[in-house]
Amino acid sequence: MTDMTATDPLSSPWEAALLETPDAVARLAEILGLEFEALKVRDLNAFEAIQEEKNLLLQNLASLAEWAAPQNPVPLIWQQVQSSLRQSKQDHLRNIQLLQRQLQAVKGTLQALQGESAAPSVDLYDRMGQIARRPGAWGYQLA
Repeated sequence: MTDMTATDPLSSPWEAALLETPDAVARLAEILGLEFEALKVRDLNAFEAIQEEKNLLLQNLASLAEWAAPQNPVPLIWQQVQSSLRQSKQDHLRNIQLLQRQLQAVKGTLQALQGESAAPSVDLYDRMGQIARRPGAWGYQLA
């Protein structure tokens, strides 16, 4: 056991990290689930609190992937976590998509509140069936 460590000192930290990989992948899946729940209820504080740990896990797994992929043969533990990693990738993409949709909704709301319209040619009607007056429309009626 001592001889193996002395002959190949660089592989020992990688092998130790490889043994912790299933736990790291499980934690990543858990974090992505928490991130999704935080995004669904728009809890930005919870979302932000998760980011540091998630990014650290992703960096560690990326470094491990760079080491494990070119190994011949690829370590068995690494092969076993591939399906979980693919699912985590799908969960991450789902979270990105939800975040993008929420950002679009917020942008649309801000534009509506600021009086900017994505379709300025659309007329709005009041309760009497008359065209509603818009703040910027007076210039057209006066001319």
